[in-house]
Amino acid sequence: MLLKHLKSYGFFILLALAIVSCKDNDDAPSGLPPNDRTEQYATDIALIEEYLQTNYMTVDGDLNATFDSIPANGTQISVWNQTDYPLQSITVKNDDRMSIRTDGNVPDDVEYKLYYILLNEGGGENPITIDSSFVDYRGWNLSNAEFDRTSTPVWTSFPLSNVFISGFRQILPVMKTAESIVENSDGSVNYINSGKCIVFIPSGLAYFNTPQGPNLPSYSNLVFQINLKTKHSIDHDSDRILSHLELYGTETDYFKQDSDGDFIPDFLDADDDGDGFLTRNEFKKPLVGTEPQEYYDFTTIPDCSGNMEDPNRVKRYLDPNCHQ
Repeated sequence: MLLKHLKSYGFFILLALAIVSCKDNDDAPSGLPPNDRTEQYATDIALIEEYLQTNYMTVDGDLNATFDSIPANGTQISVWNQTDYPLQSITVKNDDRMSIRTDGNVPDDVEYKLYYILLNEGGGENPITIDSSFVDYRGWNLSNAEFDRTSTPVWTSFPLSNVFISGFRQILPVMKTAESIVENSDGSVNYINSGKCIVFIPSGLAYFNTPQGPNLPSYSNLVFQINLKTKHSIDHDSDRILSHLELYGTETDYFKQDSDGDFIPDFLDADDDGDGFLTRNEFKKPLVGTEPQEYYDFTTIPDCSGNMEDPNRVKRYLDPNCHQ
């Protein structure tokens, strides 16, 4: 349910087409135009806050939470007011995409508040949204009707296939992965001190106007409990640079980092400087006799003149003048 359906340029074209075909939230079912996103968010956040104020939470010894509405004259403490697991929030923009191009983001100017409860921070590392994260989850709507859960953990990935909705993806960095992983004698695995949180997602960061079955009509707000087990950093374009390292200067958006101005972000571009030479080939060291060719690592790759020491050098995979 949650899952929506990369290193030649042809591959990226296929990916762009896949994203366009899978992320179709602005085509209203029944032919009606979608609601205005700003107006819909105002409705959504009011409903989410009402839910938080009229429901209470029970957490068991394994940090699994259940939610129920507070009955009339009930004495339960609302999610909004309880202090055992404080309610927190972050503000995010919609990071869904119509294509992988730098200008391919979904048109959406809303600044969304994501309420969340951190049940356990975790003892490992915080992921970023373009990492691949290994998670368990359970999802329900504001009527507390469950619509999805994992039977075994699954890998997230963005913008590869199996992309999770924006609100789910953007809450992952508030948690850390497991502190350690223990393999049992029967082959099963225990994730020790893994991150666990609950997130309350407005429809604009979920499926918006696209219904997802009887429990999720158009403009459904969602709740997920997520268990973050581990993560992998990915080299999306196989250019020998892990994607999380492909931000330079003051840029903070991986999809805006475009060294050669071809509208393909560097972390998805196999030729970052547009000089006609694949980035991975520009990591090759000069041949020495008949020895197998070796590669520079990311920190030592030189500029065009061979300088590897100057911290301000333009590394040759980012300098199109190296091959003139």
